[in-house]
Amino acid sequence: MKVFVIQPRKAKWVFWGSVAVLALQVFTFPFLAGDIVDVRELTALNGACIVIDPGHGGFDAGASRQKHIEKEINLAISLKLAEIVSKAGAHVVMTRESDIDYYERSKGKGGKRRDIERRIDIINGARGNVYISIHANAIPASRWTGAQVFYNPALPESKFLAEAMQEALKDFPPGNKRQAKQDLNILLLNRTTIPGVLIETGYLSNPQEAKHLSDPNYQQNMAYQIAKGLAYYFSRNAGR
Repeated sequence: MKVFVIQPRKAKWVFWGSVAVLALQVFTFPFLAGDIVDVRELTALNGACIVIDPGHGGFDAGASRQKHIEKEINLAISLKLAEIVSKAGAHVVMTRESDIDYYERSKGKGGKRRDIERRIDIINGARGNVYISIHANAIPASRWTGAQVFYNPALPESKFLAEAMQEALKDFPPGNKRQAKQDLNILLLNRTTIPGVLIETGYLSNPQEAKHLSDPNYQQNMAYQIAKGLAYYFSRNAGR
């Protein structure tokens, strides 16, 4: 079983032109053209250990609609999130960082359970502060949209984390009125021993949202908002 670890990275200091603004020392780092991330918003992440689980992978593509494939979207958002939080000083452990699965020899239901159990082992063994599992939704109807966060209430911190994440994702898409929701039927949430959430980033069954979820700029913005939600959680939570 592989565990992928991303060490914290240093960002550079950038000073802006006028004396009045020189007092504001801003950590920035480039992602896509024109993007600047202000690490002052993410200082609470420094020193945290965050486990990121890109859902599905390898044999298991997850949901898909035309060229929009869940396992690829999950990994893309997760890698962007890992880059952001590691540059803010967080220690990152990923359950995968490429197109792999943990089904081993069984491709049926037993393989799926084995895959999830391997991810649970990684999360529990990482001794992290929190974990984030990234997924995308799909249902037969095409009208539904919106990112939604799920949690298990067994750990009170998970509810607070879920609410912070849902607030951070309120503009995906704009006007998203979904609320964080407890779910007792998700094996990953049931068996992990640290606070965590499962994020359904949107609906691949909605053509417009599927297009957004496959867009690198949309993914980058979403990853940054998730990072801000994590920073809010750590700024309000002394339970490290």
